[in-house]
Amino acid sequence: MSTNPDSTARRNFNAFLWHAVFLALTTTFTDVNTILPSLVVTSGGSDLQLGILTAIMVGTPILGELFFASYLHLKSRKKPFLLFGINLRVFILSITALVLWRAEALAGQGLISLIFLLMFVFALAGTFAGVSYTDILGKSLPETMRQSFFVRRQIFTSIAILISALIARSILAEMHYPANYVLLFILAAALLLVASAGFWRIKEKPVAITAGTHNFLMVIKSIPATFKKNPNLRSYILFSNFAGFSLTLMPFFIALAKTSYELTGEQIGMFLLLQIIGMIVSNFIWAQIIKKHHFIGIIKGCVAIGSLLPVLALIFVHLPIYFYWLIFFLMGFTMSARRIGYEGLFIEITDDENRALHKGIVGATRLSTAFFPLIAGWLIGYVGYETIFILSSIMIATSLYFIRELHVPS
Repeated sequence: MSTNPDSTARRNFNAFLWHAVFLALTTTFTDVNTILPSLVVTSGGSDLQLGILTAIMVGTPILGELFFASYLHLKSRKKPFLLFGINLRVFILSITALVLWRAEALAGQGLISLIFLLMFVFALAGTFAGVSYTDILGKSLPETMRQSFFVRRQIFTSIAILISALIARSILAEMHYPANYVLLFILAAALLLVASAGFWRIKEKPVAITAGTHNFLMVIKSIPATFKKNPNLRSYILFSNFAGFSLTLMPFFIALAKTSYELTGEQIGMFLLLQIIGMIVSNFIWAQIIKKHHFIGIIKGCVAIGSLLPVLALIFVHLPIYFYWLIFFLMGFTMSARRIGYEGLFIEITDDENRALHKGIVGATRLSTAFFPLIAGWLIGYVGYETIFILSSIMIATSLYFIRELHVPS
């Protein structure tokens, strides 16, 4: 008995939305721009250690995409690997909560090192799941439903994130360290487990594996030829490398804030809440932009705001904290644009047969995003925040040139 394609697509659409909403709740409690950096800073971490954490959370997925994408490219179905990656992340979040519960029994540097190790496995598992997710999403939703999905996903998840941000702010303000972080990670683990239920309902379309399918070494060797054959992919990689400075600089806004303000749990909760409010407000703006300018218009807006943030942070940090709040509000704009635009644009310039492979190539060539946090965390101690932030702003703005080189089907 054949299945109605429209019915299957709608079922997949709803399943992806289910996952997105509960995943949004999870990511708020482990936010890489506020919660995790504040955990390291509260535990006595330095700028360099903050850079290491950022490199782990941002760089590991980028480099891991190469290894996992080349392996998953050989698999006709990605759903089992997606579920494995999600369940591993649930396990790691639970272990992290247990470690933080025993934080007082661990030495400061020993605790930070253990957090680094757990977050490395967490990020690695997320990469494994992320490559599978992008491939399944591209196969499961027809082109006519994609723009609607990305916008609706962002609206629904922003509402979920707002609710969880209010909860997180209350936990951080009313509970003491480490109990507040223990509860955040327990909630994150439970909600991620619920989120995975959505993928059990997805009907994945298998893709035939051809004789010319690439393994890991062939992926490396094929990069130059792939760039010549697909100039869009080359432009996408160049723009994402330069724009990636914006993503990896965000956690350092927390470290910069500590130089002028007392970094309390209540303030961290406020930073997180304003970031979420910015995401929600911007969703309505991006929804109008995508109708006229497609994903490329959202990405241009993301880059424009991202290039201004480092300069604004350097100015506002010398003013009352109410001015500095604006940094996190605008961060919400860039995060929302990134979640809608980047993945949507990547799906548009790839197809079902090469998407996982090209995802790996993107990961292999986004080295600036992977290593910049380490370099920035080290250099800040020598040249200060001003030099690093201004150079980052220039690099982010440079990505606009490569965005103009992209040719996206209308």
